[in-house]
Amino acid sequence: MLPKNYDPNEIEPKWQKFWLEEKIYKYDLDESKPSYAIDTPPPFTSGTLHLGHVLSHTWIDIVARYKRMRGYNVLFPQGFDNHGLPTELKVEKEFKISKDEPEKFLQKCIEWTWQAIEAMRNQFIRIGYSADWDLEYHTMDDDYKALVQKTLLEFYKKGLLYQAEHPVYWCPRCRTSLAKAEVGYVEEEGYLYYIKLPLADGSGYIPIATTRPELMPACVAVFVHPEDERYKHLVGKKVRLPIYDREVPILADEDVDPSFGTGAVYNCTYGDEQDIVWQKRYNLPVIIVINEDGTFNEKAGPYKGMKVEEARKAIAKDLEKMGLLYKKEKIKHRVLRHTERSSCMAPIELLPKKQWFIKVKDFTDEIVKVAKEINWYPSDMFLRLKDWAESMDWDWVISRQRVFGTPIPFWVCKNGHIIPAKEEDLPVDPRFEEPPVEKCPVCGAELEPVTDVLDCWVDSSITPLVITKWSKDERWFKHNFPTALRPQGTDIIRTWAFYTIFRTYILTGEKPWNDILINGMVAGPDGRKMSKSYGNVVAPDEVIPKYGADALRLWTALAPPGEDHPFKWETVDYNYRFLQKLWNIYRFAEPHLMDFDYEKYKDIELEPLDRWILSRLHRLIKFATEEMERYRFNLLTRELITFIWHEVADDYIEMIKHRLYGDDGESKLKAKVALYELLYNTMLLLAPFVPHITEELYHAIFKKRVGAKSVHLLSWPTHDEGRIDGEAEKLGELAREIVGAMRRYKNSHGLALNAKLKHVAIYATDSYEMLKAIEKDIAGTMNIEKLEIIRGEPELEERVIEIKPNFRTVGPKYGKLVPKIIGYLKEHADEVAKALKERGKIEFEIDNQRVELGKDDVVLRKAVFSEGKEVETAVVGDAVILFF
Repeated sequence: MLPKNYDPNEIEPKWQKFWLEEKIYKYDLDESKPSYAIDTPPPFTSGTLHLGHVLSHTWIDIVARYKRMRGYNVLFPQGFDNHGLPTELKVEKEFKISKDEPEKFLQKCIEWTWQAIEAMRNQFIRIGYSADWDLEYHTMDDDYKALVQKTLLEFYKKGLLYQAEHPVYWCPRCRTSLAKAEVGYVEEEGYLYYIKLPLADGSGYIPIATTRPELMPACVAVFVHPEDERYKHLVGKKVRLPIYDREVPILADEDVDPSFGTGAVYNCTYGDEQDIVWQKRYNLPVIIVINEDGTFNEKAGPYKGMKVEEARKAIAKDLEKMGLLYKKEKIKHRVLRHTERSSCMAPIELLPKKQWFIKVKDFTDEIVKVAKEINWYPSDMFLRLKDWAESMDWDWVISRQRVFGTPIPFWVCKNGHIIPAKEEDLPVDPRFEEPPVEKCPVCGAELEPVTDVLDCWVDSSITPLVITKWSKDERWFKHNFPTALRPQGTDIIRTWAFYTIFRTYILTGEKPWNDILINGMVAGPDGRKMSKSYGNVVAPDEVIPKYGADALRLWTALAPPGEDHPFKWETVDYNYRFLQKLWNIYRFAEPHLMDFDYEKYKDIELEPLDRWILSRLHRLIKFATEEMERYRFNLLTRELITFIWHEVADDYIEMIKHRLYGDDGESKLKAKVALYELLYNTMLLLAPFVPHITEELYHAIFKKRVGAKSVHLLSWPTHDEGRIDGEAEKLGELAREIVGAMRRYKNSHGLALNAKLKHVAIYATDSYEMLKAIEKDIAGTMNIEKLEIIRGEPELEERVIEIKPNFRTVGPKYGKLVPKIIGYLKEHADEVAKALKERGKIEFEIDNQRVELGKDDVVLRKAVFSEGKEVETAVVGDAVILFF
């Protein structure tokens, strides 16, 4: 028997252990079934899942469970993205191991990562995640690294991989180059400096405005808009830079914004991305004044060795002394920072560095074309990828100056010739291994190992190829590629989605997936982005012990597609109470259904309310299937909760109790048939969303007769059009409204819901036949001794049965006369009521004193009478209920 209370902390770990031990979700290559391969996002191994992970991976799990129930051969692996700067920083700071000891450093990175994987895997299991853990992969595995390196060799053969010096996003704090996706603009307060630059011919000045006066030593030109009348006459002249006594040209370009500052700007290498554009467009000199550590070099002259902020203040002060800094305006402006790492957030510098690149800009049209062949959920998310692709300024920088990462499988000679590793030797680490040849085969020069490692997105952007065993297992690959689904967040469309489409298309000529499902980000309970600085971070480990994983999963299912979703404690609490309600429904039904042979009686002709609830059920199954096929969970989840809590628990269950406990054997049998069909299918609809409680209910009530080892090995319910009955639904709605009105009557009179009502009459015209059809159900549900259903309208008389003064207004005005006023009102009740209705007031004399009462001075109590008896009434549509 199910215990009285639902306890997720007892139920959930039990079934998680059962699923693992029984290998309920084990994947076998079965070509007789349609494939459904899920390209799951491998989270970075931080050691803990946050609510964003819980949301996105619960969505994935809901899809996986649903597709299994639909008969698909679901390939559901889970990987972990191991390499990355955060791990290196942890090893450096917490374990005090230097990168100067690379082998020892790498070993500690790997040890820490395995601990993190173990912790995160357990958290995945705790949320009911149904991955096949035998297929778990890690980007630091030799097999994985070998495949990454193989793809690089392929790109090299195709001429798409190269080494070059190019401005890259450089983080002076982390001492590494970054991808564009790892940086972002942050709006901050700062200053706009207005500087007069002397013209070289001595004829005057040109005023510029800049947020970075410290880049004066790197200035190579001044730009104005060609149509700006203020400066047309200066185009072609030169400026003599203060402090550095160097001349630079004044040029005209349409990219200049005449409304910003003075309308004239100076171009420095490299202050921002626009500076790069102008440098290339006009072949301007390159003067780099900032070192990798963010200090100024010797080209900065007197500011050498200063940090950026320090140099900014120093040069501004010097320009002011020279009379050239004439204004300093406080503004809000956008600063480029290392936004991917909230613990860094350092300002980014653009530095020319020798890096490894993959040609991607030449393929943006093709990438967009392939992306368009994929079904995007929601569809407007495709535009994010398209906009990103079309806004790319340069190729993909794939190298990082780090230690813990997939090595770049090349050696380079001093003349720049690239020597790739042999495919049969992969994975290789040129930092510790000998090259495949002793000397450069082109020029005979010595070979130097490439010591950079790969950007993490290079690792993770081949996940669909990894899980489908590209180039390793032809049968497996053919069955599962392209994969069915890529689920991911909005924040990595421009990285993971974009790069995966690109890499997969280049290597296979096909799209990587049929569908892509995009979830939004999780906001804090206050609606703001979750952040430690805001103090609004909630961890899954705070929620699950209190409410259980299933209640938290329902919160994720309520998230709208592609939109941010705030975490609300009250929502999880509501979900928990819903699960308790669900538990109570099945606990009530358990003794009635335990040994019931549904198959034997399932075709029996049912009673009206049975037909109503099953019609609603099958309509819901149809809606649920449509929504699940579109990966839309939020509306369906709300519909399921509403249906179960209100239509099933509040109404149907209450309206069949009298049949289940009554003496009419046939009516009881029909109620059991409907209840079994209702609860069995409801359990199946809920199974992908709340896998633990449905497993418990299945084993308690249905397993003995059904036989399957787990509810998650059963089929998704199919709706039966024959069960959908509009007339039955009208009947059911009428029953709900009539019973609801009677419940309100009992409640207003302080009666228990099972209290007996001696005599109730319902008069109706249009709904008379419908009411006759559910007469027994109304009487049985509301425990009515005598229920009459009468065709027509009742003859009712409304009378004033009491009239008394409103003591708040009459008391202060008439004082001692109030008792006599009460007597007068009782004696002349009908006359007073008529006068108030017609004239709005009544006048009379008491003890020679004139009394005038208006509508606000009296309280009328009216009553309804039928055939001389006082009754209370309620109206439902055309039906009038009389309570005697």
